[in-house]
Amino acid sequence: MFEEIFEEELNRESVFRDASKLSPDYVPRVLVHREDEFRQLTRIFRPVIENRMSQRVLIAGSVGVGKTVLARRFGEELETRAKGRGLNLTYLHLNCRKDKTPYSVIAKILQHYNPRWPYHGLGPEKLLDDVVSYMNAHDVYLTLTLDELDYFIQLNGPDLLYTLTRVTEESGAPNRISIIAIARDKNFLRFLDAATQSTFMHNVLMLDRYTAPQLRDILSQRVGEAFKSGTVEEDTIDLIAEIASKWGDARFALELLWRAGMIADGERKNTVIPDHVRQAKAEVHPEVKREVLRELHPHEKMVLLAIVRKFMASKRAYVSSDDVEKGYHVVCEEYHEKPRLYTQFWEYVKRIEGLGLIDLKPPKSRRMGRHFRISLQEVPVSWLEKELEK
Repeated sequence: MFEEIFEEELNRESVFRDASKLSPDYVPRVLVHREDEFRQLTRIFRPVIENRMSQRVLIAGSVGVGKTVLARRFGEELETRAKGRGLNLTYLHLNCRKDKTPYSVIAKILQHYNPRWPYHGLGPEKLLDDVVSYMNAHDVYLTLTLDELDYFIQLNGPDLLYTLTRVTEESGAPNRISIIAIARDKNFLRFLDAATQSTFMHNVLMLDRYTAPQLRDILSQRVGEAFKSGTVEEDTIDLIAEIASKWGDARFALELLWRAGMIADGERKNTVIPDHVRQAKAEVHPEVKREVLRELHPHEKMVLLAIVRKFMASKRAYVSSDDVEKGYHVVCEEYHEKPRLYTQFWEYVKRIEGLGLIDLKPPKSRRMGRHFRISLQEVPVSWLEKELEK
């Protein structure tokens, strides 16, 4: 039975030519509407190739604006162009939510050069010394992207970044490691020492959210790569671009396109029409993506859970930050965690707002003091509570 199902599905006609071209991991050769940022990165890194001088740059912006794909595509080209000019440079992209400790980051750098390197049992300082010794002995250079660095620094502090930017100061040898930092915003920079902060502040690329016309161009490019000719209607592309433009999020637009294609296949249709997009939109909550929830710091999740529970109890359009703080203490007790002080609690609230999960409204009157009003985006609170409690 299952063998027959498998064969039947493999032999069915599909609107897709290559669905992997819609994956968040796919890096297209041409980055539509990110040409200027690519050129800016090239100018910043020109001294790396011409003068063997390390560089640092921060790419910041909200979810789905192309930060990761820009860094990956630039890294590919930088590596190729450097080697074409006689510079032994490689590119390494690390996600700091997966490699969330200094030890893990440095071990990945070691493995990048030699997967069989015996790094177990060694401390991060010794590992980094080994990295530097290897790079000097083999005359190699590294451009390292630390994706979601803001999360890493919130978790571990700034010591690793400080060390990486000054790794060769004592020896006087050239620093062979350039760094591309990726973050949702640049507020984390204030946790760095003045010198490191200054280095990044000189090279900041803020990526704006995509407009509807820009999203349409991106979708049209991916339709050509991912779908068979003539299977996606122009109205379908227009509708997806219009829906996703509310958040300026290309990742969400591409997810809608993929889901719409899957629905068309499921209905055995040979064309993806606007109604397939409407069905796809009903399946996802772009305001609160599961991947965003998974990436929250534990205490950020507890703050958001406190907000959700206040809404479930009050049934009102807004809750006060004062009530949420009290609810946060209750949630911390439930999960056997020590609640943070108000300043840190407020940092969590501001970050949750920055991710587009909530809106903050100023107090209606002076008597309310610092107590802001909080509203939730268009997502069922019962669904959000279940996701947070998983």
